[in-house]
Amino acid sequence: MTTYPTILRLVLFLVLPALVMTSHAARADTPLPSSVKSELERQKLDAGSLGVWVKPVDSDTPLIAHQADRLFNPASVMKLVTAVSALDILGPSFKWKTEIHADRMPVNGVIDGNLYIKGYGDPWFRSEDLWDVVRRLRELGVREVRGDVILDDSYFAPISADPGEFDNRPDRVYNALPNALLLDNRAVRIAISPQGEPDSAVTTWPPNPQLALSNSLDLVDQPCRNNTNQPVIDIRNPVEATAEIQVRGTVSRQCSPHLYYRVAGDPHDALFHAFKSLFESAGGTVTGNWRHGLLQTGAKKLVSHESRSLTNYLWLMNKWSNNVMARQILLTMAAEIEGTPATELKAQRVIDRWAADRGLDWDGAVVENGSGLSRVARLTPRQIGDMLESAWKSPYMAEVMASLPMSGIDGTMRKRLSDMRGHAHIKTGTLRDVRAGAGYLLSKSGRRYVVVMLHNEQGVQHGGGTRVQDALMTWLYQNG
Repeated sequence: MTTYPTILRLVLFLVLPALVMTSHAARADTPLPSSVKSELERQKLDAGSLGVWVKPVDSDTPLIAHQADRLFNPASVMKLVTAVSALDILGPSFKWKTEIHADRMPVNGVIDGNLYIKGYGDPWFRSEDLWDVVRRLRELGVREVRGDVILDDSYFAPISADPGEFDNRPDRVYNALPNALLLDNRAVRIAISPQGEPDSAVTTWPPNPQLALSNSLDLVDQPCRNNTNQPVIDIRNPVEATAEIQVRGTVSRQCSPHLYYRVAGDPHDALFHAFKSLFESAGGTVTGNWRHGLLQTGAKKLVSHESRSLTNYLWLMNKWSNNVMARQILLTMAAEIEGTPATELKAQRVIDRWAADRGLDWDGAVVENGSGLSRVARLTPRQIGDMLESAWKSPYMAEVMASLPMSGIDGTMRKRLSDMRGHAHIKTGTLRDVRAGAGYLLSKSGRRYVVVMLHNEQGVQHGGGTRVQDALMTWLYQNG
């Protein structure tokens, strides 16, 4: 059966690319700099597929407005919407909880009943945090759980999407689906340590017995070079609880240990077995298994873990373009404003109202999941530019700026524009046939600009789009 969301996505996919302008009257373009036009010609790219908005933060007049009201796919530049709206809606000091409850308080270190782990959407709940939870349980004297471990992820509604729908790579961490009780971004850590015995050269975390591990690595006694450090990792049936991790290829014993991350198996299996392993390593015992369920009224709270603040998470999300973090943050806004369980439809309504409250012209905008990992997401250069200008004048300007990759320094801009090191704070975005960038640039003259570059054209992601963007930012740095 074709579902309503599927039909909606199909309609958006077919109709939105044909919308050249938003509903308000189109404004006149201003010319692109000659150096940008020359770079477009060199890269054999079409200026008609590029949208640009450049405006001083201290002026009402844009310096460049090229197809500024056309709707483009912004790729991960969409995370700017998630970041700016979250600072307004949740606040920079917002923190996520993960709570441990029990049917009854422990007696002589024994919980004679079920233990509950309830998640509230923490975008970066890591194994280290789970260890802290276990440590605090042991400090309370808990040494045995005689019931089951009930996992409550009801803060978010279940996400029924296919993680392989986007690019047929459901094992990739960038495709991980959100969940209110998510460990390590849903990733399985695969460690290859070639110095030991072949049978123990590959280990995984969490230690999930549901997952099968097949290790057929060829360990060789040769210098560590490209041709002797080529492990291949395949995940069979990655979305199934009984997924198989296959590791093969050639690795030199002289190569250093290395970590790889893939999505494999059921995330609840992963969390439970990580919890059980850590609890047992601390001297505890869990006799039951895990199951889905709701925190029961009257259950006793034992531990409440608090995450780092939203500001810290925006730094991680934007510097390295973490998709599942963006989706978790967007759904958290939906849960906090429209109530649980959070859905992407609720989140869209929250963002639309937020944009209206900010005075943004949001006509035609499609946020979808807030990460930019989408074929139907759409924004105009002017919409992003107006939002960034509004953020510049907001109380949270510093938090927005600090979260963005800096040219020649860090994040996804660390290898770009080293000759203007630190002068551009740009959120980048890349999909097939999409190259995008937006943020702030400080010119050589000391004037600050909002910069938005959205480019949708076949093959633009293969370097050419980056060179066009760099040509524009170099021109602005020199002449702005």
